[in-house]
Amino acid sequence: MGSRGPRAAGEEAIARLLRSNTPGKPSLAAAYAAGYLALWHAQQEGNVPFWYQEIDPLDTLFLGTVFPRTFRDEFEFANTRDAWLRLLRGTVHGKGIQCFVREAVSASEELGLPVDDVELMLALAGRLEGAGLDQRRLPRRLLPEAALQDCRAAVGPSLDLRLPDPPKDAEERVRQFWEDAEEEWADDTPRAVLRDGLRRFREAGLPAEQESGLLLPALYARLMTKPGELVEDMGEHAWAWAVALDETSALIPVLDILLVAPELEKSVADTLGHLFAVPAFTEPFPSDALLWTSSPGLALPRLAFELGIPEVSTLEGTITADLLDWTGMHARMRLSAAARGITAVDDPDPDPTDSSDDGTRKNPDDSWTERREAVREAVQQKIRKKAGGKVAPRRRSGRPIERIWNADGSSSLYISTETPQGQELMDGLEGQLQAFREKFGREPEPDDPLFFDPDADEPTRLTKEYFDDMLLRMAERAIEVGVDPAFLHAWREVGYVVTEETKSGFTAAEVIAFDRALARHREAGA
Repeated sequence: MGSRGPRAAGEEAIARLLRSNTPGKPSLAAAYAAGYLALWHAQQEGNVPFWYQEIDPLDTLFLGTVFPRTFRDEFEFANTRDAWLRLLRGTVHGKGIQCFVREAVSASEELGLPVDDVELMLALAGRLEGAGLDQRRLPRRLLPEAALQDCRAAVGPSLDLRLPDPPKDAEERVRQFWEDAEEEWADDTPRAVLRDGLRRFREAGLPAEQESGLLLPALYARLMTKPGELVEDMGEHAWAWAVALDETSALIPVLDILLVAPELEKSVADTLGHLFAVPAFTEPFPSDALLWTSSPGLALPRLAFELGIPEVSTLEGTITADLLDWTGMHARMRLSAAARGITAVDDPDPDPTDSSDDGTRKNPDDSWTERREAVREAVQQKIRKKAGGKVAPRRRSGRPIERIWNADGSSSLYISTETPQGQELMDGLEGQLQAFREKFGREPEPDDPLFFDPDADEPTRLTKEYFDDMLLRMAERAIEVGVDPAFLHAWREVGYVVTEETKSGFTAAEVIAFDRALARHREAGA
């Protein structure tokens, strides 16, 4: 690189790659250069979508393969990106993507910059030719425009989808479904989670038993959302989550029924009847359905962890494999808060002028595509009207410890000192505060970690390695003190611990993931 700095090398590389690029047949390096140019161009024009703030190098590469195409929103962008990356798996170009991810993380580590920092993204361009990513060109058939026409990830299930015939005892199953609706979800099946989600929607004043378009949002809301997320966002988020899954997922038949039922004007009872014809409706959720992936900035860390890279530094913090669900949730909530800020300025009245009094969008065209968009918008409008800015309904648990979530992903911990457990925790926190004072000779500041590395001279957060090692040591002595070691191993695996006292602060997906890890470790230790 000589006397040139990473920035200058990156600028020169982008110019070279753009000059040598063959239209319609870019290399991965040229696609990245085109994506970087697209970001720069949007900034110069002053029409940068708010979600561009979350874009990382892999997003930029994908953006370059579709430029000058634009996307309806961040969900369509992220879902189409992931569909394209799945398409490349197992090909030589998929190996090129792996090389690109390694190069991005290596550059981040060497330069000491987050992987999505603008300076890092420019410097990365100067390394791609040396990695050989300018040599092999993507054929037209593998470019998103050709390969992903009408793909499920972007537009939903096929319009000629045939719903399975309900089982003979469908009426009895539906009746039992509603009889059990007042019970908290008791297993990790879509049936149980949907039932509890519908109960919560009824508590929010939504017509859960009359509108088939509310079934998918109810399932999604109960499975994936934190208590602080706004009900009005859940229709849009549910659609994005449902179409994001790989088409080979066992849950696809369930989700497709929920997606097309309102378009076919199916009643709730009829839709449930079709669902009971699908085995996956009464079987445990597949693991791939428990993660939110429909936001920018999430694909690169996932691929990095698949490659054995232990952590990825981002502007929002360092991500490890056990934080993928947490990272996705925060990205979703953060972008939703940003979108509401824009909407509040640009569109003070969210109701479309071409809607009828009952919130149903008028459809001037008989095409299925426009009908799908109209139905989808109508469902979202009904949720928005009923929700009125309310957060997802939840019952105060009455537990001594409870995390209170805000709509932007921030949260605070509520501890009741009126219970022995709450008072014990407060005493423990006070002891930790005193340890901080004794170690550093001052009161902790807002950004200081309360749980710190005892060997560091300055307040330093405990590393994942330190914490994992501590949990392993605790697990070795667990039986001696009457603790199930599987509990500690599960904590170490997923990165959090779920107890009866803390359960209310977790999504159903998080509880399911922890319970499954706990079961695995109990079985392994049996």
